[in-house]
Amino acid sequence: MLTIRGACRRIGMQTLFHDLDIDLPRGRCVAVVGPNGVGKSTLLRCVLDEDVLDEGSISVDGSAPDDRSVGFRRAVAAELGDRAVFFDATLAEHLRLRAASYGLSVDAHAVLSDAGIGDLADRYPHTLSTGQRQRFALSSVFMLRTGLLVLDEPERGLDADGQDWLANKVLDAAAADRAILIATHSETLTARCADQTLELTR
Repeated sequence: MLTIRGACRRIGMQTLFHDLDIDLPRGRCVAVVGPNGVGKSTLLRCVLDEDVLDEGSISVDGSAPDDRSVGFRRAVAAELGDRAVFFDATLAEHLRLRAASYGLSVDAHAVLSDAGIGDLADRYPHTLSTGQRQRFALSSVFMLRTGLLVLDEPERGLDADGQDWLANKVLDAAAADRAILIATHSETLTARCADQTLELTR
C-alpha cells in the first residue's frame, strides 16, 4: 500500500532523514519513532503530498502521492493534529460531512459511541476537552476505511483509557486490511501495534 525508496529531506543545511526505505502492505503497521525535530511529521506530510522529498520516491497504492487527485484522497485518511473544524457544526454533523466527502454514509452516533463520546454528538468541537477532541478527531479518520491510515502522534492528549482505545482501533484497522503509518512517542502504542519500527535519529 505504501512504498518509500531512498527518501531524503533537507531543511536548509540540515538533513532530517536520508536513504529511508519503507514497505508497508495492507494489514500491517509501521511506527516511526525518534526525538522531536528528526523529521517524523515531515515524512508523513511527504506521504500525504503536503511536503516534497529532496531525493527518493513515494508510492501509495502504486501511484505517486497527489493531493489534487480524488482517488488519492479517498485512498488515504490522515490525522496530523492540525485539523480544521466548523465553529457552528456539531460533532455528528462534522462526521457526516467528512464521510460524504469520501462518498460514504455513516451512523455518526455509533462512531462517537465507539470512541466513548456518544453523549457529545450534539456538542461543538470547541466545547470539548483535549482528550475528547482527540478521540473525536481519530474517530473521524478510523471510520473512513481507507486503504492507508496516517497518524501523527495520535496518543497526544489521551488518558490511559483513551490510549487503550487507540491501540485497539489501530489493531482493528490492521485486521480490516488497512495499512497504518504512525509517528509516535508512545512506547506502549509501538509495542502493541507496530509490525515494524523505524527509528529516526539526529
